[in-house]
Amino acid sequence: MFQLTDIPRILPEILLLVLALLVLGSDIFERWGSSDAARLERVRASAQLTTIGLGLIFVIALVQSGYVYKLPDDASANFFTNILRNLQAGGPGQQPIVGAFATDDLTMIARLTFIGAAFLTSLLCLDYHPNSNPAEFYAMILFSTMGMCLMAGATELVLIFLAVELTSIPLYILAGYFHGETRSSEAGMKYFIFGAMSSALMLYGMSLAYGFTANALAGNSAANDLTQLGKIAELAGQGGPVLTLAMVLIIAGVGYKVAVVPFHGWSPDVYQGAPTPVTAFVSTASKAAGFILLFRLLTVAFPSLAGSAVFGENLGGWTSLLAFLALLTLIVGNLAALPQMNAKRLLAYSSIAHAGFLLLGLIAWASPEQFDRDQGAVALVYYLVVYTLTNIGGFGALAAVSLAVGGDDVKDLNGLARRNLPLAVLFAICLLSLAGVPPLAGFFAKFYIFMVGWQSGAWWLVIIALFTTVVSLYYYLRMLKAMFMEAPATDEPLSAPAGIMSAISISVAGLVILGIFPNIILGIISRVQSIAGL
Repeated sequence: MFQLTDIPRILPEILLLVLALLVLGSDIFERWGSSDAARLERVRASAQLTTIGLGLIFVIALVQSGYVYKLPDDASANFFTNILRNLQAGGPGQQPIVGAFATDDLTMIARLTFIGAAFLTSLLCLDYHPNSNPAEFYAMILFSTMGMCLMAGATELVLIFLAVELTSIPLYILAGYFHGETRSSEAGMKYFIFGAMSSALMLYGMSLAYGFTANALAGNSAANDLTQLGKIAELAGQGGPVLTLAMVLIIAGVGYKVAVVPFHGWSPDVYQGAPTPVTAFVSTASKAAGFILLFRLLTVAFPSLAGSAVFGENLGGWTSLLAFLALLTLIVGNLAALPQMNAKRLLAYSSIAHAGFLLLGLIAWASPEQFDRDQGAVALVYYLVVYTLTNIGGFGALAAVSLAVGGDDVKDLNGLARRNLPLAVLFAICLLSLAGVPPLAGFFAKFYIFMVGWQSGAWWLVIIALFTTVVSLYYYLRMLKAMFMEAPATDEPLSAPAGIMSAISISVAGLVILGIFPNIILGIISRVQSIAGL
């Protein structure tokens, strides 16, 4: 039963909802004219309110988590300490709310990642003006962020599906928001069609899993619960063909969301056609939400079907299926990126390849050793945080170039270092982090993933991942060559808006700091192992 004391535990989601409604409501008072100046003022008001609000929500969530500062139990009571104590009482821990939403460390870290990504995206949008209905544009970002937070903490099937749809539907709208542009409309339509297909697959898999559990529990209302599903599946041995089919359909449905091969077909077209800040948000926060959901589903609901990716008697289960998908994803993503001439499509295939690395963290969870399982969970979450910072920085740089020159092909990067050296350097750091060059955070994230993958016995997949990493250097270096070695089309300085430069700078600072001092967040992320021990 929901209680008043549960309200602080869902405070970030409540604040996101309130902020979205506030942005929509405040826009009513901004419609004071139809001139260009009036429309620009509406855009700025919605953008600034969203950015400031997301920044405050991030700070509140960080304080609530207790990761930076935990109020001592013997702290003297006063107005401020009472507020802080009540706020942190809703931090990580306790049983799931009404058995449907867990507020554990995985949920809290995911919240900070999603809200942080939304904040950086809103900074990118400060100068990337949506011409019509700006309040709806920013409200869609907020609604989608709230859906991602619910995805991360959902522990029962109905809430999972509702959270996925709350995340996806606003993103469909955002991808096709510039309906006057053919590519944007095409991106929105393709994203919607593939998203609807993935939702149908996932829903069908969930219905099979629910039917399997409900039959075992004689219609008990707990049949929706992931933990109950995991217990029933364990008692039933391998669960039979019904549960196996349910698991495969769910993996396929979520696979579309995170763009792993062969479910990646929508990704390059949507990434290229969508507004660049929206592409940054879809490629980072949405993908991270999908992987966290997949992690919770597989490790809580289907641990008995894990199997192993090690060649031998234990080969089988969802671990072997993910290993096969990771193999395809690494090879296809990196090879398909080689001939790309459009920078956004190139980074789209790069994003697909990185999904293969992320699957290694899930595969490592099935190791028979508890230590390796815990490290697999930590490596996965750390990679997601680093990947989010890297891709937002990279797409942010492309957004600045696109605004200035009107294109986002690789040739549009020619001579960027001569036209705007700070932007070129920041973009280069993001590309080098994607390539896994030390001492940036991308190197440590890949090294950690490779280490846990090797320890779990999937050494063959690690070797292939290392080979494809070498292949990826070619297309990353091709972009660096364009920026620093090719002659520019014009020597006119290229100006980058302050909001975009701020978002890129924050992302790059995070990459440098987390690469040199990874223990800053590894100690926090290591708490995620509590779910991996189920």
